[in-house]
Amino acid sequence: MFNGNIKGVIHRHDEVSGGRIKVDLTFEISNQKGLDLILGEWKKREVDVVKIDHLFETFPLEYVVVGNITPDEMRRITDGIQAIGDVESIDIRYSISGSKERSAMLSGKVRNREVIRKANKFMAERAKKQGFVVIRGFGD
Repeated sequence: MFNGNIKGVIHRHDEVSGGRIKVDLTFEISNQKGLDLILGEWKKREVDVVKIDHLFETFPLEYVVVGNITPDEMRRITDGIQAIGDVESIDIRYSISGSKERSAMLSGKVRNREVIRKANKFMAERAKKQGFVVIRGFGD
């Protein structure tokens, strides 16, 4: 048992080398030891591993921001979170109602849990300074 999860398999039938077709395999694995076990099994079965890409785990980062939140402030927020480092992605949904009430949903992926702790602190400080409300996601 390797504690992993196969996410996708693509057989490249048009790319044959030495009688073998190229296969792209995307999977999640919980740690380096598990990956080493899988690679060891493949080597025993004479599977040629040409490339391994993106060996990192991501964690969700989610906030709902409500109040007087301008597009410029959203830019400052995203820039501030990115400056923390190890941010894989950030997505924003921004909404303004007829009464000019504003809200935003900020979601993203980070590469380590410490970034979440630092981002939570950063968001709390921005909210206090700018007078808006921040609701954290249920994750870390």
